[in-house]
Amino acid sequence: MKNQLICSGKESNILEIHHADSVINAYYDMSAPIQFTLTYCSGLSDECYYNVISVSPNKDYFFSCRTREEFHKYNTRAPHQHRFFELLFVLEGSILQRLEDKEYLYPAGTCCLINQNVVHMEKHIGEAKVFFIGMSVNFIRELAESRQTFYCQQEGKACDNTILQFMESNIQLEKGKNYLDLIPAFGNEKGLSELRRLADQLLRAIMLPKLGAAYRIKGLILELLQYLDTESYYHISCVRLNASSDQLLFSRIGHLMEDTDGRMSRSDLEKALCYSGNYMNTVVQKYTGMCLYEYGMSFTLKKAARLLGETGMAVSEVEKQLGFTNRTHFYKFFKEKYGVTPGMYKKNCCFSRGRNAH
Repeated sequence: MKNQLICSGKESNILEIHHADSVINAYYDMSAPIQFTLTYCSGLSDECYYNVISVSPNKDYFFSCRTREEFHKYNTRAPHQHRFFELLFVLEGSILQRLEDKEYLYPAGTCCLINQNVVHMEKHIGEAKVFFIGMSVNFIRELAESRQTFYCQQEGKACDNTILQFMESNIQLEKGKNYLDLIPAFGNEKGLSELRRLADQLLRAIMLPKLGAAYRIKGLILELLQYLDTESYYHISCVRLNASSDQLLFSRIGHLMEDTDGRMSRSDLEKALCYSGNYMNTVVQKYTGMCLYEYGMSFTLKKAARLLGETGMAVSEVEKQLGFTNRTHFYKFFKEKYGVTPGMYKKNCCFSRGRNAH
C-alpha cells in the first residue's frame, strides 16, 4: 500500500508513505534525489504556530498549523523511518530527538545524520527552527562517484570524508541501526552562522534553479559535509542504538573537555549542552568514578605532562597557560596523578630523551 503525503489540501509527490496501515512496516520514500525541509515552531502555547516548507526538484509544499490539535495531527506520522538518509541541524532553539526508544537533546548548532533503518521522530519543546536534508541512496552514490573526477590534487585529500563514508558503509550493509551525532567544537563561534548560510544557499539553489543547479547543489552538500568533518569545527560520534543515552552525553562532555584541556566550567558545559551540571556530574561519575571537576582536571594534567615533557616550557609557563593561579594546587594535583612534582617530571623526560639520543 502506498499513500502520498497531503499538506494544505494538496498532494505532494516529495514523500510517499509505504504500508501506511502498518505500525511496524510503514516507511517513507522520496520520489526525488534530494529534499530540503525547513520547519519553524514558535512555541507550545495556544497562541503559537508551526510552519513547514519542503522543496525538491519535483515539487514544493508549504504547511502551517495554528492550533495544538493541528500540530498533533501533523505529527501523527511520527515516529517513522525512511529509505533515504536524513541530516538534521538545529538552527534555533532546541528539540528532543527520539531515536528508537531513547531521547536526546539537540540544542542550536548540533546535527544528526540518521541512516535508513532508525525509527525516529522530532519532538518540539519550545521555539525552534530546524533544517532537514533528505538524500536518496542514488544521490549518495553520485557524490561518491564524484571523487573519481576531481580536478585539483587537494580535492583528493578531502574525499576521505567521515560522513560520506558512513553513508556508503550503510548502503553496503543495508542493515544495522546507527547514526552520527555532531556537536560544535568549543570556540567554534561561527558554526551556527555557517549552517544558516549553507541552508540558505541550498534553498536558493533549488527554489530558483539556474543552468548547473544540480552541480551547485552537489557542491554545496559536499562543502557542508567537509565543514562538518573538520575537527576544529565539529566533533563526530558514531552511535549504535544499543548504547545508552547517557553514553552519548558522556561522549559530548569528553569532546568539549578535550577541546579546552579540561578548563571548561560547569556553567559553560550547561550552556553548550543544555543539561544541568548536577546531571552531567552524575553521568561522568557513572562512567569514570570521578566528579565533573576531577574529570576535567584529568585532561588538564595530561596536557601539562605533554607540555613539560615535549616542549621544554618552564613549569611556571605551563601553570599560566593552563590557568592555574595557585602553584600549590598545581603541584598537589600533578604529584597525585604522576607521583612526582612537575619539575621532576620534566627533568626525567629530558634525561630520557638525552639517553635515547645516544
